[in-house]
Amino acid sequence: MPATEETVAALRKAVRAKTAAEKRADDARAALAIAMADAIREGMKQGEVVEVTGYTREHVRRLVREVEEQRSTASS
Repeated sequence: MPATEETVAALRKAVRAKTAAEKRADDARAALAIAMADAIREGMKQGEVVEVTGYTREHVRRLVREVEEQRSTASS
């Protein structure tokens, strides 16, 4: 049984919604990484960032390192 136009339209709409949600999630993760890097730059201890975010120390370290590398590349 072939799909109706309505079914195809609903499927495409669902795909667009999922793609938009993934983009928002990626943007939110990037903003969080920047906020963590800024907090550490301003003197917050990594342990405090871990406590607030619920991330592991290694995850915080990796994300902050990525932000700092991007910043140094952008300013070069």
